[in-house]
Amino acid sequence: MQRTQIYLDESLVADLKKIAKSLNVSMSEFIRSAVKKELKQYKQNDLIQFIDSLQPLESFKETDNIKYVESIRDKSRTLR
Repeated sequence: MQRTQIYLDESLVADLKKIAKSLNVSMSEFIRSAVKKELKQYKQNDLIQFIDSLQPLESFKETDNIKYVESIRDKSRTLR
């Protein structure tokens, strides 16, 4: 773990202390968990944006995806 220093408004510190005390954790632990949660959400949104930006290959652009998958399943011995 790496030690770091940040400056927070007094009202924010008071709110953090209050919430951390109600959760029975240290203020540092509460801040770490809040930052982890925010980073996880950021990474998830980044992944969703990446997936949304994907485009089909030119050779599949006019292909009906449901019919294509059904045709593959029809040919498979294990999926019958």
